[in-house]
This record gives sequence, C-alpha cells and structure tokens, in this order.
Amino acid sequence: MARVAREFTAKKEELGAKKAAAQLQVSPASFYNYVAGTDLPRAEVLKRAYVKWGIKWPMLDMAKMMRTQNVRSPEQLALSFIDAVREGDVEIITVEQVGKGQLQVKLRINFQPLRLRNAPQKT
Repeated sequence: MARVAREFTAKKEELGAKKAAAQLQVSPASFYNYVAGTDLPRAEVLKRAYVKWGIKWPMLDMAKMMRTQNVRSPEQLALSFIDAVREGDVEIITVEQVGKGQLQVKLRINFQPLRLRNAPQKT
C-alpha cells in the first residue's frame, strides 16, 4: 500500500485529486483513501494507472502475489482481483461437513495474470 500511496500522491500533486480520480474512474473519496494508504485499489484501478500513467506494479502478477502474501486473518483473503474470477475458473475439490452447521470447502481457482493493454510483451 505504501507504493500505491507514494505513486498516487505524486499524481495528486501533478494533476489534482479530482482529475486523477477521474482518469482512474474512481470517486475522489476512494482516490484520497489510496493516497492516505488506508485502502488498496482493485486490480482494475492499478491497471488503469499503468495504462494512463505508466506506473509499473511489480506485484501485479497474480500468481506471484499469491505466493508471497502472508495471510494473517480471513479478512485478508478478500483479494482485490477476485472480481476477475469466473464460474468456469472454479473447480470444487471437496465439500465436507466438519461440525454442526459447518462445511469445509476446498476449491481450485484458475486464473491468468492480468494482461495489460499497451504493455511490452515478454519475448
């Protein structure tokens, strides 16, 4: 979040918060949260920042993000890129009752790293 806050603060100073928010297609309130470091933008917003402003996000590769993230609470599992998962990407591995009124569900979720328009292709 610190990197996002730094980059977005620089754009706020360069363009103004309202114009920067409009370019990212987010509300000014959301943009101010990103600048303050209190909220992390969804992957789509980071993609727009890359396309519009050329900001490179080293952790945008979702597979790499999953490997390096240390989850400390269930709330952290609400990953910003989950919006991109489609029904066909999810395979139910097991569903087991583990207690009264409790299920344990094991899923396999397939996803591809974001493909950014105008991004240089690796060769």
